[in-house]
Amino acid sequence: MDALTAGPRRTIVGASAYDQLWGQVRRQEAAISTPFWDRPRLAPGPRYRERERAVCMSDHNQQRGAVQALIGVVSILGLLLVSCAPASKPGAAPSIGAPPDQGPAGDPKTLRSGMIAGEEPQEGIALFGEAGTGAPEFTFMYHAGLTVFDQQGNLHPWIAQKVPTIEDGDWKTFPDGRMEISWKLRSDARWHDGTSLTAEDFVFGLQIVQDDQVPIEQGPSARLISRAVATDAQTLVVTWKQPYILANSGGPVEIPAVPRHLLANLYQAGDTQAFINSPYWTREFVGLGPYRLGAWEPGSHIEALAFDQYFLGRPKIDRIVVQFLGDGNALVASLLSGDVDMTPMGSLKLSNLVTVKNAWEPTGLGTALPVFSGTRSVRFQFRDPSLPWAQDVRVRAAMLHALDRQGIAEALQFGLTSPADTLMPVEDPAYRLLEQRGLTRYPYDLARAERLLNEAGWTRGPDGTYRSSGGQPFSVEVRSTDKVDNVQEGQAVAAQWEAAGLNATPYAFPDKSADKPELRSVFPGVVVYQLTYANDGLGHLTTANIPAAQTRWNGSNYGGYSDPLFDQLSEQYRTTLDLGTRQGLLADLLKMDADNVLTIHLYYSVGTNTLAFRKAVRGPGPVPAGQLVNAWNVHSWEMD
Repeated sequence: MDALTAGPRRTIVGASAYDQLWGQVRRQEAAISTPFWDRPRLAPGPRYRERERAVCMSDHNQQRGAVQALIGVVSILGLLLVSCAPASKPGAAPSIGAPPDQGPAGDPKTLRSGMIAGEEPQEGIALFGEAGTGAPEFTFMYHAGLTVFDQQGNLHPWIAQKVPTIEDGDWKTFPDGRMEISWKLRSDARWHDGTSLTAEDFVFGLQIVQDDQVPIEQGPSARLISRAVATDAQTLVVTWKQPYILANSGGPVEIPAVPRHLLANLYQAGDTQAFINSPYWTREFVGLGPYRLGAWEPGSHIEALAFDQYFLGRPKIDRIVVQFLGDGNALVASLLSGDVDMTPMGSLKLSNLVTVKNAWEPTGLGTALPVFSGTRSVRFQFRDPSLPWAQDVRVRAAMLHALDRQGIAEALQFGLTSPADTLMPVEDPAYRLLEQRGLTRYPYDLARAERLLNEAGWTRGPDGTYRSSGGQPFSVEVRSTDKVDNVQEGQAVAAQWEAAGLNATPYAFPDKSADKPELRSVFPGVVVYQLTYANDGLGHLTTANIPAAQTRWNGSNYGGYSDPLFDQLSEQYRTTLDLGTRQGLLADLLKMDADNVLTIHLYYSVGTNTLAFRKAVRGPGPVPAGQLVNAWNVHSWEMD
């Protein structure tokens, strides 16, 4: 962890050089003249021309040195500007949006939060929300669910009066496998328009997420719940088709409440297009959360105003303004200058976080926290059986042996992490079970890679490239988004495969593309992406999560892998209530993943699961991998 605590070398540089440096590294954002909420949801997104392919980076040590040098210079410049610029009062409101409602006493408090522009909600606040790291922050800020997980991953009631348990009798299991869970709701929960919440709003919400005509990614709740009824205004009874381990947890998306008094007539009219394009989901959102929607200027900022009738009490901070900035570099500059007070999950990558941490911690100006939540992974395309790796595990294993993952981790992650042989972190209790079952490992071994490729019918020609018996070169596209770190990662993977004899080409697609979900699902090679360690039985490899046009490419199984046995084990894991048995099933699933090289896990990663906040802000903190949301307790945050 030395790289996180060591301060940068100090150099005197002018502010103009600081601006020039950011200008060199900041990508230019495309101007969008039409607000996203005025664009039809089901219309196909614009097609993007293929961008110029980047030059492969093969010297990882040079790359690491260049990245660290840039971080040191930027951190120095940021510190210089902070020391020379006039002090910015924490909580001072920027001159945007309407005046906030003042709290019971004292001056109104405004928290200035910063996020990268790509995390601005495009489809809506809840249900139609994006799948990015930062998107849930808005859902939890403006909406609320039955339960919530705290920083340690403990489950707490939220709108529910209590968490149902088998011991208390409000979680019932039946001999035929069905379950029934009774939820008692708080009587003081109000929608932002003042209307009382009722159990019928949850029944309505479940009806929507189970509607195949509504383009929402259906999670286990939608697939496994057979019936939901409101026995009275404060009682919701949910019947499950089979056991499910998370049946007594209900976040604002899993078992959502949707206001019947606002949307029932529109939904019942039967015009699906009109329903999903309703302005309710965006600029007219009415939720149950601690903050109500204020001013929203696309591409600029979104405002959250404290809701006086919030069931857990009025939030202590009167107003939150989330400003959307071009990229992580701009966010770093804003944090160091004091223009923003914090950045939540989904904004700062690790290199950005190191810069902020080095600048703040020696003088106690703030806190910068990484959250390791999964792996950076290489996903294979399985939809096309003619691809070299699609039906031959030897080829996939060879591709994994050909990667120096330790070198990649050192070059791109500042030596703060290690290669991953599986998605599960080593400290997980089930990791020992996986090792006992025989976790297959694939160390960097070019000779072994060559033997496996030869066995699969690929031989290396005079030009150094592997070819099939018919003379076709082994070609693979390495796809990633055009975020700087992701581009470097894709280039590093492609460079190592190219050096090993594969015709590998990196390709970065626009992260802000309207058809991003399709671009990360329909690819001719592999896609490099974050893989979160979630309690879902490796749902990213199950058939039910394969993205398709009819679901608007929603789904986490980007490569389209499908195996009935894997699906069965995953389903069994999610429906087994006994913890010991469930951990054994998880170990079996992870062993199948490793034995068959269904995924290449590069290294344990942070991604943009980072948090930075100035010392004037109190309340944000680490969060569990199963709920990567800082705003889960935003109502209790305080600031000077």
